[in-house]
Amino acid sequence: MFLVNCDLGERGVAHPTDDELVNYIDIANIACSGHAGDKQSVEYYTKLCNENNVKITAHISYPDKQNFGRKVISIDNTSLQKSFDQQLALFDGTIKAIKPHGALYNQLNVDDKLANFFVTWCLDRDIEELLVSPVGILRKYAEQNDIKILKESFAERGYMLDKNNNPMLIPRGTPNAEIHDLNKALSQYMDLKEGFIKIANKKVAFNSETICVHSDSKIALALVKEIYNHKG
Repeated sequence: MFLVNCDLGERGVAHPTDDELVNYIDIANIACSGHAGDKQSVEYYTKLCNENNVKITAHISYPDKQNFGRKVISIDNTSLQKSFDQQLALFDGTIKAIKPHGALYNQLNVDDKLANFFVTWCLDRDIEELLVSPVGILRKYAEQNDIKILKESFAERGYMLDKNNNPMLIPRGTPNAEIHDLNKALSQYMDLKEGFIKIANKKVAFNSETICVHSDSKIALALVKEIYNHKG
């Protein structure tokens, strides 16, 4: 089954779009104060997701609300570990799955030391599952340490090829990084569901098990509704 995941709780409690998104998704990645969110929003969306049988991951981020966690920051491991612990603690020990956010997500795919540090931290905190890119260092370390992975792709983000000809997200702020056309995003969802992505009009194998729709995308709600109607 191709699962739909969405980032929630990045705009406070009872945001109307976030509240409605819960009705159409399988997994919610709840912001937990690193890039957005706080104890109140975590509790609110945890309760709402539990009521709707939506699986929850902690959306762990660099501690950087100013840049919404979308820029790599300089931070020592002790401070980073403290931040991760503070973020995870907002769930009161109930969550055993994590999806890294933004710049942290991207760096974990290319930075060997950071990925090793992160996986070690996950093991020490009894984390059982990670949402990860199908390609990248984090997946390798997670698998080596018997942490379950859920390979992820993105519906409304553009892709390019990296130096190894593997699909990677086009960096935000550059042309074609975001998809704003509903039909184009839906078409990309259908391709990814079949195990490939089109880059420069060529099919490239890309096997994922869950697809992300960013809640702050202008087409987020319309897109998850369309995906919901196409699932099966």
